[in-house]
Amino acid sequence: MNLVPLMPDTLVETQHLAAELFPWEHEHQAALHAAVSSATHTAFLGERGLASVRFWTSLQAGRVAGLAGLYNYTAQPDETWLAWYGLHAAARGRGKGAELLDWVIAEARAEKKSVLRLWTTDEEEYTKALALYRVRGFRCEPWSALPGETWRTYVLSLGLEGIEPLPWALRSPGRELCGREAPQPQRVAA
Repeated sequence: MNLVPLMPDTLVETQHLAAELFPWEHEHQAALHAAVSSATHTAFLGERGLASVRFWTSLQAGRVAGLAGLYNYTAQPDETWLAWYGLHAAARGRGKGAELLDWVIAEARAEKKSVLRLWTTDEEEYTKALALYRVRGFRCEPWSALPGETWRTYVLSLGLEGIEPLPWALRSPGRELCGREAPQPQRVAA
């Protein structure tokens, strides 16, 4: 797998992939920009309490085939969050998702983080990813639904130092998950 930091020349292609993978979410567009140029996106970082946002892209045949980001929160300097992790449909089914996740876990360990967290849902499209997270040792914790959600949301946590992490609900009670948005009702054209 050819993983490289997100660069200005792959930003637009990466934004298209993120929009394809997460069509109902919008934060990834600003997060990707902030990863390329944090100095011009201090408002994005500050509003979310982020110390940094970084992304990597998986390139296959010169094209962006996957992405993964790490959100580092100012209030939890010993932790990092996996954000906007996914592969283009054509890149799936060959172990590349596991390879990308293993690389992210190794990166978080190399940064001396004690916990890697993420949030996801139980929607059918995430079934394989949930299974992969569990195999890698992530602990699953249910999270409260937003208005309009018909699925379950989970926070998954992986202790990176051989110690089970404190559940997110105890670590940061009442805090909403970064990037999570309530579903918007579909408008019917008149």
